[in-house]
Amino acid sequence: MSALVTEWYARGATDSAVRHALTAGLPVPVHSPAAFLHKRLTTKLPPEPEPAPRPPRRILECAECGVPGRPEALPEGVCGGCRDGHTPTRPAGLLPAPVIHARAAEIRAAMSHERRERTPV
Repeated sequence: MSALVTEWYARGATDSAVRHALTAGLPVPVHSPAAFLHKRLTTKLPPEPEPAPRPPRRILECAECGVPGRPEALPEGVCGGCRDGHTPTRPAGLLPAPVIHARAAEIRAAMSHERRERTPV
């Protein structure tokens, strides 16, 4: 019986919550107190607590060349290549920021043009 109550406390239940679960709506008479307690402690068991959320992963960029990396790989915001004096090349597939901004502006312009051409329904 104590293992069941211990599980209640492990799930965050208080003394008053356990007491309420065991005593609310008692049948008259209680024929088998041990069976009654076991049934109440198992059927009214609170849900397991949610696990603590994991901290978000952070990716930073080198202040000199813009190469992405974990914070611990960029002490003082600079990657190892820039600290050693030679700038590493950007990883394949990454576009420079001005190219991305220009493409986003093109897409926004096309979307607003489409909106103006539509006729109201």
